[in-house]
Amino acid sequence: MISNPGEAGKENYCKGVYVDIRNYQRLMTSAEGGAWEDREVIHMDRPNAKDVRDMVTAISPRDYVLIMFTGHGWYSTAHKDRILELKAGEQILVTDLLGGAKKRTVILDCCQKVHPEALLEKLARSILNASGAEVGRVPNRGACRQLFDECVSNAPDSIVKLTSCSIGEYSTDDDERGGRYNGSLIGYVDDWVQAQAKDRFSRNPVAASIVAAHEAAAEKTRRLSADLQNPTIEKLRTGPYFPIAVFA
Repeated sequence: MISNPGEAGKENYCKGVYVDIRNYQRLMTSAEGGAWEDREVIHMDRPNAKDVRDMVTAISPRDYVLIMFTGHGWYSTAHKDRILELKAGEQILVTDLLGGAKKRTVILDCCQKVHPEALLEKLARSILNASGAEVGRVPNRGACRQLFDECVSNAPDSIVKLTSCSIGEYSTDDDERGGRYNGSLIGYVDDWVQAQAKDRFSRNPVAASIVAAHEAAAEKTRRLSADLQNPTIEKLRTGPYFPIAVFA
């Protein structure tokens, strides 16, 4: 996870960036999010470009990598690529996040304004009633990790790239809810997990794909922004696709 809320005290400081980080940390380390270990989830806050490139090189040999960026960014007509802003004076191309990829998902919640030139506490509570008694299924952490790994293994080598807005548009931040797109994406996963937990008669392991989550989040983001923010996706024409959540 890479974050850059901007300079504290400045007008464009985005406190909601850290809400996004907490939400993704909570999701990924939960059973439903794939039961990632804490050591597998790395957060780089306002890093320099070299550290990011070194990290991408270090993690590239892994079977599957998910990279999430939340913060400031823009689109460069000179590079024909998105530029992600890191610490003051440091930037990186989105292309730099793709090197050595075998199976990789990249989630970008940042603006894409064009610059002409010469981006689960709630889950636990959702399956408890007011008295604290379980009212639905509880995911098995080991089984969830096994299912998540199987879904990744069954998907072809590819890169899935999710972007919070289209070229020329701005991405929106909320101090309490985080990025509008990230919030919609996490919200979809939360709702999906709650639905699985409430289905007490099902025993089948299930998975939600990153593509399905994006499509739902994109629709909600467009609606909330009155069509001013239109998320995009880059993926293979056919699946199966990587998971964003599992329940087993």
